[in-house]
Amino acid sequence: MSLFFALSMAGQSLLTHKRAMDNVNKNMSNMYSEGYARRVNHLSDMPASSVELKKIERVFDQSLFNRYILANNQKTGYEGYQDILQQIEALYNDIMGSGLASELNDFFNSFNDVAVNPDDLAARNSVISKATALVGRIRNDYETLEDIKEKTSLSVKDNIQHLNNLTKQLAYVNKNIKFFSYDEVRLNEFLDERDRLIKEISSLIDTKIRINEDNTVDVFTSKGFSLVLYDQVSNITFDTDSDGNPVVRVSGNDVTDILGNGKIGGYIKGIKKVNEAINQLNDFTTTLALIVNKQHRQGYDLNGNTDIDFFGIDPSSSLTNINATNIVVNITDPKQIAAASDPTYTNSDNTNIKKIINLKESINGVLTAAEETDLFADNTITIGGITYILNDTNNYNLIKEKSFHEFYSSHMVAPVSSELSKIKTLAQDSAFLAENIDQKIKEMSSVNIDEELINLTKLQRAYEASAKIINVTDELLQTVLSLVK
Repeated sequence: MSLFFALSMAGQSLLTHKRAMDNVNKNMSNMYSEGYARRVNHLSDMPASSVELKKIERVFDQSLFNRYILANNQKTGYEGYQDILQQIEALYNDIMGSGLASELNDFFNSFNDVAVNPDDLAARNSVISKATALVGRIRNDYETLEDIKEKTSLSVKDNIQHLNNLTKQLAYVNKNIKFFSYDEVRLNEFLDERDRLIKEISSLIDTKIRINEDNTVDVFTSKGFSLVLYDQVSNITFDTDSDGNPVVRVSGNDVTDILGNGKIGGYIKGIKKVNEAINQLNDFTTTLALIVNKQHRQGYDLNGNTDIDFFGIDPSSSLTNINATNIVVNITDPKQIAAASDPTYTNSDNTNIKKIINLKESINGVLTAAEETDLFADNTITIGGITYILNDTNNYNLIKEKSFHEFYSSHMVAPVSSELSKIKTLAQDSAFLAENIDQKIKEMSSVNIDEELINLTKLQRAYEASAKIINVTDELLQTVLSLVK
């Protein structure tokens, strides 16, 4: 072996181990960097020559990564949905005084004093006061539900804007992954960024990924609509329909109803639950107004007047039907409360007021069979100039079979609490699964400082040996050259 060949081999070895040490130092300096995947040096002998750094491999398990994406989809979807359910449950929290039960009880109970003494104006004023409190609670609940819906829709809009930014970044990263395919240092940096972006995208929307042979990635929704194809990005848009519900489109295709996971999907499911709560509140209010008004119209007030509606429509409302948005107490004068069934004894007869009190337990017989048939025909009935529209006549039937309190408890409060309990469990399970998978990924790809120090020591010794060979070879060359002189 010539001295020049030995010098060449040592120089090659020196450069190889220098690059390998740089990689180890990079690992150590990024030990606490979130999303950094450890790089492993692969050294190999060159035939009849030196040593080369064949590859700097980034530690990555595609199977684990795919499992994490799915678990993250579910986790964020459940968490978003849970957040909305908790807000609805807080609205109907009777223990904390934010529900309807107390005001509903007070309203019906307030008629008892009028039944005892029909001409007691103080008792009649109490009825108006309690009715006003009930109406105020109903309208406040409606406004709160609408506020939850509006804020959640804005959150969907903000997350879609963020999602569009992420997909554009991913398309840019895809181009750089391909461009730097022969520069392992830059390539691995872009692969880290690729995985970070995919994780963030998966937290927002149902996601499926396809990692190509060149390490670029294509991203789709769970139902197959493409979000990113290499450097091509699908535009995701947000709009609202006539009822203020969010409409999400991917390249013009409406995907709103097929989004179930990710933060956006969870929020959309939550908005659907808010709509259910609004419809039930409206039907509860409409039925309450319809039944109380119908019974009240059959009685006589202290002035001998009849056909008086207890509840009315707020004059500022643009609607012609009564519901939770516009219900008001129609009576301002306590003498207008129709307690009597006999116009001759308006100051002592309590027959009609007793019938109103009985509505607390049962509404059977208030509407005639013909009126119920009219209501069920098109969910609408008009009595005394006021129109009553139900979203679902089954809600009227449920109140008729049970009571206002039973309907409120079992069909407005209980389902939300039950759903929330189930979703909490699912959210905890999915969070536990996602954290476990993420922990496995980190255990596999994170930097172990002890291991890196050992690797660094080995490489330093090899580097020093190569440097020693160069020094010795240089001395030999100097000696040979001096002999020639």
